[in-house]
Amino acid sequence: MTKIAFGMIVFEGDYVLKQCLEQVYPYATQILIAEGPVKYWQERGRVTSTDKTNEIIDNFPDPENKITVVHGQYSEKDEQCNAYIKHMRPDIDYLWNLDSDEVYRKEDIEKAITFLEREKPTSVGVRSLSFYGGFENYLTGFELNRDNFLRIFRVTEGSKWLTHRPPTIQYPKEHNIIKRHVDSNSFYEQTGVQMYHYSYVFPLQVKNKVEYYKAKVSRHKCIDDYYNKIYLPWMKGEDFDRFHLEREYQGVHEFKPEYRGPCYTEQFIGQHPESIKNSLRELNDRVAREMKNG
Repeated sequence: MTKIAFGMIVFEGDYVLKQCLEQVYPYATQILIAEGPVKYWQERGRVTSTDKTNEIIDNFPDPENKITVVHGQYSEKDEQCNAYIKHMRPDIDYLWNLDSDEVYRKEDIEKAITFLEREKPTSVGVRSLSFYGGFENYLTGFELNRDNFLRIFRVTEGSKWLTHRPPTIQYPKEHNIIKRHVDSNSFYEQTGVQMYHYSYVFPLQVKNKVEYYKAKVSRHKCIDDYYNKIYLPWMKGEDFDRFHLEREYQGVHEFKPEYRGPCYTEQFIGQHPESIKNSLRELNDRVAREMKNG
């Protein structure tokens, strides 16, 4: 049986963390979590998550002792990824890179495992259905591009992360690995598997995400004052207001249009993963509270 470790780095990511873990737990040989801030947040006085992230991790049921958690402060996300991979069992076949706002349907995890066992790729990109402003709309265009999200990697004993952006695994020199990549488009066409990415759902989540990316990652590519100029007006607006806002910026992604092309919202008509469906009322309540609190 294929042994899979789900690897996660997280800092103040309690939004759908519990739901994320609920979906993957039955299929995991290991769940490896590195919690804590990178340098940018340390410079702002942060040493660990102050939301419910640690509470969720500490109290998550783990009857089979699958979960390993490390806490720390990291120079950047490369170091944070390698903080957990040190604890990966030597018999793990695949490492599934998992953010705390990425949730999978159980049947899709099963399809993915079947695909890995049959095709034996060394890396797989996964299509992202990135939700925006709630649970009824998702982002098209840029967010659906091929291999925006590299997520599943063949691993051997001694493997480590070379980079987090883009996600890249480095194998020990003595392991002669012949690489075979399956891109996100091919993977989706063959399996129908995609991740349900709740990355632009909660106002506080978006505010912190864009602040960090503007300062340390995407920088000049990001629209200035994105949160107040685009995200909040879209959230508060009626359909007419949203239409004109999206037309002005060729969509609503935080990148400037010249860097990402059109990225409009589209109504979601499918089914959310099981744990999300079961939590929609409380999750929508949280969105409403965060909007009310500014």
